[in-house]
Amino acid sequence: MAFIGILFALFFAIILTAVFRLFFHNSGSWAEFWSFFVLLFFVSLAAGEWAAPRGPSVWGYYWVPGLISAFVVGLVIVAVSPHSTMKRTRRSKNRKEDAVEEEIREFEVGVAVVVFGVFYCIVIVLLALIALSGLVIKM
Repeated sequence: MAFIGILFALFFAIILTAVFRLFFHNSGSWAEFWSFFVLLFFVSLAAGEWAAPRGPSVWGYYWVPGLISAFVVGLVIVAVSPHSTMKRTRRSKNRKEDAVEEEIREFEVGVAVVVFGVFYCIVIVLLALIALSGLVIKM
């Protein structure tokens, strides 16, 4: 039964990642295919193992909670991701001011990337532990 849950989570993560990448061209925290895929996989697996068994079952596995949770998390990530078409509208006349502003912006972006990277790793580890504990308890 655990193997079927992993297969369904893998299938949902592949399909939803492909759909979101095809229809939403955001370049936010999920600009990499694998980061979004891994997040959806663990969300789907954890929800499939811990949620109440609802909906139709295939080979004794209730797949609806995993699909719904992965879809909702994917929508939330797409909604909060910045758009890739942002443009600078104001240019100062002093090149030194432009350079200083650019360095400050690069530093802020670097700090944000590190913070979100650490947060992403913590979320993935927690989701993996939740899914693993659900698989072990059901055995």
